[in-house]
Amino acid sequence: MFGYLKPCRPELKIREAETYKAVYCGLCHELGRRFGPFARLTLSYDFAFLSLVGMSVQAEGEACFGKCRCIAHPIRKQACCLPGEVQTFSAAAAMVLFYYKIHDDLADRGLRKRLLAFLLLPYAKFVRKRALAVCEQASEVDAAAAKMVEAQQKLEAEGCSSVDRAAEPTAGFLSAVLGTFLPGDGTQAVVLRRFGYLLGRYIYLCDALDDLEDDRRTGNYNPFLCAEDSEDAAEHAKGSLYLTVAEAGAAYDLLETGQFDGILENIVFLGLKNEVERILKKKGEGGNG
Repeated sequence: MFGYLKPCRPELKIREAETYKAVYCGLCHELGRRFGPFARLTLSYDFAFLSLVGMSVQAEGEACFGKCRCIAHPIRKQACCLPGEVQTFSAAAAMVLFYYKIHDDLADRGLRKRLLAFLLLPYAKFVRKRALAVCEQASEVDAAAAKMVEAQQKLEAEGCSSVDRAAEPTAGFLSAVLGTFLPGDGTQAVVLRRFGYLLGRYIYLCDALDDLEDDRRTGNYNPFLCAEDSEDAAEHAKGSLYLTVAEAGAAYDLLETGQFDGILENIVFLGLKNEVERILKKKGEGGNG
């Protein structure tokens, strides 16, 4: 994923900031332990968020914290969330998605991107295979990712002008991923899948907005540039994103979450909107709305 699900750090309490860092560090440690040091480079805010959600909605007890050393802090041990099922799942999901991103990059227009993907493909195949071996649920992520990439490539090939249709594959993917935490048709499971759907939509739209000018210059596919009101693409993206953020917040309010409530609320109700504003500010569009 792309790193858009991040907290608004100034609004985190000191304890929450330390806890978030410990979860982030714990996931980094798990990536290195399971898949080697290079896997740490794939770490993003999105997978830390995935870990927080998984540990919050499951009722198997609170996460355990301890101390660990890492490449970034080789001398002094750092607080980290100790390995558990959710951390292993998040790490495995990261590796599965890494494989499909490399696979997708092989079809990219840019020669440099295709060449890099070709060089990374053997490693991507290795970590995907290992992810499927170390985590039973990774097969569900793998199936959802394959479906997402295939659907996305078809939409891009046809030059889809509907932003809603273009965002559907990523939205469906994250809905399926979050759905592994609470399988079944219970109310909370349905809400969790809806929450994942909206987050997936948000990530896709954020990425499309972030790449807007590059795609306009290079001619790469971007749903906002294919829409009828492409002259006002940034404004269209802004409206779509703010609506998605509001719906994600409404879905989150229906979830029963546990020990990471404060951090998750910060991300959902402050962090998502802040990230949109950051992208708009970078583009000189202004972010208040």
